[in-house]
Amino acid sequence: MKGYQFKLQKVLDTCRLKEELIEVKLAELERLAESQRERLKSVEQEEEALLSERRVLREKNGRVALEEEMFYENCLEALRLRIERMKMYLRQIEEQIRQTREELVAAAMERRAMEKLRDKHYEHFKIEVERNNQKVLDEIAVQRFTRKGDLCSET
Repeated sequence: MKGYQFKLQKVLDTCRLKEELIEVKLAELERLAESQRERLKSVEQEEEALLSERRVLREKNGRVALEEEMFYENCLEALRLRIERMKMYLRQIEEQIRQTREELVAAAMERRAMEKLRDKHYEHFKIEVERNNQKVLDEIAVQRFTRKGDLCSET
């Protein structure tokens, strides 16, 4: 309706912007987590391949040289440490995702509350406009009635 101006429109716009920024942050964190999961899977496959390679070497030769066994153990230990660090980092990302989701829910609730307030104010505005329009119509009717009464009394 023309003439309606929500006094807190800038606050509502800020709430919407805040919610959008949190959504972007959440999407970014989820992409990062997915990328980390893929890298973790790749490193775990690398560990499995190394274990398999060592197993095949043992079966083929019946015995593995001490240097080769140490090489495999060092590589496996490095991979295990790397996997553990990656899992820890992934847990940190997942915690950030959980916190960001909570922020998003709070921001959405704040925005909805502002929109509800705006709608309530708009309804009051419409009622007030209707009252004013009815007053004008009543005044016009009174003036017409008064004029007709004046015209009838003059004759």
